[in-house]
Amino acid sequence: MKIYANKKYQTIAVYAAVVIAVNVLLVLALNNISDILESIYNFFNVLQPVTWGLVIAFLTNPVMERTSKLLQRFNKSEEKKPGFSKLIKAVSVIITELLFLGIVTGIVAIVVPELIKSVMDIFDNAGSIVESVQKWINKIFRNYPSLEKSATKWLSDFNTDVGTIYDKLKPMLENILSGAWGIVTVVKNFLLGFIVSVYMLCNKEKLLAQIKKIIISMTRKRTCEKLMSAFEQANTVFSGFITGKIIDSIIIGLICFIGLTIMSMPYATMISVVIGVTNIIPFFGPLFGAVPTGLLILLIAPKKCIIFIIFVVVLQQFDGNILGPKILGDSTGLPGFWVLISLILFGGLFGFGGMVFAVPTSALAYSFIRGSVENKLRKKNLPVSTEYYMNNVAHLYKKPPERTPLTAEELMQLDIPSIDEVNEVSVASEE
Repeated sequence: MKIYANKKYQTIAVYAAVVIAVNVLLVLALNNISDILESIYNFFNVLQPVTWGLVIAFLTNPVMERTSKLLQRFNKSEEKKPGFSKLIKAVSVIITELLFLGIVTGIVAIVVPELIKSVMDIFDNAGSIVESVQKWINKIFRNYPSLEKSATKWLSDFNTDVGTIYDKLKPMLENILSGAWGIVTVVKNFLLGFIVSVYMLCNKEKLLAQIKKIIISMTRKRTCEKLMSAFEQANTVFSGFITGKIIDSIIIGLICFIGLTIMSMPYATMISVVIGVTNIIPFFGPLFGAVPTGLLILLIAPKKCIIFIIFVVVLQQFDGNILGPKILGDSTGLPGFWVLISLILFGGLFGFGGMVFAVPTSALAYSFIRGSVENKLRKKNLPVSTEYYMNNVAHLYKKPPERTPLTAEELMQLDIPSIDEVNEVSVASEE
């Protein structure tokens, strides 16, 4: 007996097999979700040097572009010499990367020795610090005997015996050793990323052309245009925000160093670097910089701690209301509420780096969503202003009331000109 194939049922069978296979894969994925997440984490962990390279290349690209334009002025002849543009690009990449390495090395050379010195000073002056804290407790809580007794008991628990200190510091030392290995890993990834960034800057045009080639080959014309526009907008938002924020933080760090030096604060250089670096994070940055440095000053020079906190508050107010808007302008256009939400979300997921890139990423998503919503409103012939929708918008969906035809008496009352009168007016206008 001859069997005839039915294309309709074959298609149904293929769809059924695909659905069953997808469901089986989903069940297996849910049962092994921890192994899958660990594999994803290991994959991205291996790609950390590439991530470092992308970040370094993105940060140093504006400097390289300006250096290249500056070097182009040396070519005064009308006809460019062969290989001159490649030489300019190579020199600009070398200058940019050396400048970047110098800045990073300078920051590390300033912060690490002063951090070690501050820790050693705390241990050396532990006895005097305890006495100062005890006097402070007696003065503050003199009208509250129960609180004074509890605070004094808590302070007395810190025994200066070497064995006790070792027992208390043993877990901390283990954490420091594990952290030291983490620092070695970070340094390794940074150095590999630095090498990757050199290759990216030298072959930037070719890499971008290859990405455009892939996008154009895999998408339609309209989709490709949207993607190119989105990439250009993302580059504008990220480069404008990150570059402006770095310049702003450098200025704040210099102002902080000058102010702390005038006030004779301890560890002025290290504290200024910490304040400047943490200032890159919007909203929470001043808090992250002021709390640890304020505690350090409290332990070393308690009387100067209040002056330092007042100075930092004034400095951050100056940055938030005067300096920041002048440098950044409206580079993000993200409302304050969404700034806070994005910092909490990205900070919880990705740590310090997530908080740095939270605002431009959220601003870009906010811009795309706002543009899509406004386009749909325009298609419905509705206003795009948010103030218009702050009141009740139920009237937007109500049908307009139907008009009843006029009666003969109402028509007679209307002052409608006759045809002869209209003709007389038109003839007079022509003359």
